[in-house]
Amino acid sequence: MKKSCTIVALVVGAAGLSVPVLVAFSAGAEAGRSGGPAGYDFWQQSGQPGNCTACHMFNSGPGGVELLGAPRRYRAGASYDLTVRIGDPEQARAGFEISAEGPGGHVGAFNISDSDNTRNAGFSEPIRYVTHTRDGYDDSLSNWDTNGGSYEYHLHWEAPAVDEGSVVFFVAGNAVDDSGFYDGDRYYATHAIAAYAEPGDGDGDTDLDLRDFAVLQRCFNDAGPATGEDCEFVDFDDNGAVSLADTNDFVSAMTGPTAALPAGYVLADAVRGGLLYDKWWKVNGAPEPTGDHPLWAFRPDMESNTRTGSATWRCKECHGWDYKGRDGVYGSGSHRTGIGGVISTTLTPQQLFDLLKADDPAVDGHDMDAGGMSDRDLWDLAKMTLESVIDTDLYIDYIDGTGTFAGDMVNGTFWFNTVCARCHGFDGTDINFHTDADPEYVGTVAAGNPWEFLHKVRFGHPGAPMPSLDLLGWSVQRAADIGMYAATLPQ
Repeated sequence: MKKSCTIVALVVGAAGLSVPVLVAFSAGAEAGRSGGPAGYDFWQQSGQPGNCTACHMFNSGPGGVELLGAPRRYRAGASYDLTVRIGDPEQARAGFEISAEGPGGHVGAFNISDSDNTRNAGFSEPIRYVTHTRDGYDDSLSNWDTNGGSYEYHLHWEAPAVDEGSVVFFVAGNAVDDSGFYDGDRYYATHAIAAYAEPGDGDGDTDLDLRDFAVLQRCFNDAGPATGEDCEFVDFDDNGAVSLADTNDFVSAMTGPTAALPAGYVLADAVRGGLLYDKWWKVNGAPEPTGDHPLWAFRPDMESNTRTGSATWRCKECHGWDYKGRDGVYGSGSHRTGIGGVISTTLTPQQLFDLLKADDPAVDGHDMDAGGMSDRDLWDLAKMTLESVIDTDLYIDYIDGTGTFAGDMVNGTFWFNTVCARCHGFDGTDINFHTDADPEYVGTVAAGNPWEFLHKVRFGHPGAPMPSLDLLGWSVQRAADIGMYAATLPQ
């Protein structure tokens, strides 16, 4: 199908309804293609995914999509300048779509700050989806090489006037080869999470105490501009200056040291943590480790698992895809290390963070920051461990060393064919994870390692625009249902 086509193709469904099935989006995408849950819920009615793969092929490549300017915390009624950057040195131009969504649906609204290159993807106000225009699409071609194989789209997001909980920015981007056909396209996706910022909460831990007052003191400039990190959160009257009036407001709002969790943990992203658990350097862009993990030489079983180098830095290599370590699937076989799992940890968020960062093997210090993980990475990993780890026995039957999904085959068939098949194909063989001589497909993983399959369906695959079911708010059981069907596909 040519990308220049802007006519919607229609089919007549069983109920006699006309539904859109494919459209080419040189002039911008239809609403609901950002990869967010609202789009998935809408488009599944016609058997389509809520992202760009409805019309563009999924192909891997060296590029990606970034969201710049998204806040880690948003203030009520504040306006944020956002930039969507799509890059791929092997392609020629790009388009995108973005949405901001929370548990209750869309959060806040977008404004069009560059009407030449971006537009409302829907037909009503407030603006829930922003996409590119035909002029923007053409401009990306003109400036692609000048920008080093990338292009940027600019827009505004207006935060809601009240606390609507955490918001997730879903961004889908296509880098295309300008051939006029979709088979050379590359689809990329990303997300960013922003928590609500309570007025006066300078450190982001959800209460107002003396630590926040210290932020206010540092930012205090009376009539001058309040500059510096976190100053905006103690500017109660939002006039650009932290003054005596803000001090009085702070004292009135002060709640005391009631927060039980560190700010880094409160703001952490458990879905990103799940990706880090898999292969963290594919997520944060750090160099792949070359030597063994510092604790590898101290594993209780030195014989069974003989892996070296970067493999020893993967969390799953010791703790398993089922999070049970020696008490689970990795209790035997070539992955056995004798190390316990994380499913039963009693550590607090701060204790877990400190353990991941400590460099003393005598206290099981993981020294992950020395390997290339930032504090944000460690908090994300801690949040995933403490809030998203599940007992996989509830979804996978483990008998005689073999795992089998327990679920609803009919439900799994529907969701695989509606969502997963767009990239993996209806028989699951469109993406080969291994080599031509020794292929590995989605059916191979679902049947051979259902625990890995379940983890990746919940969190995504590092370095790939695979939708995260946890991010979409879908249940673990739905992921298991999909796995039950996928295990029947060619292996």
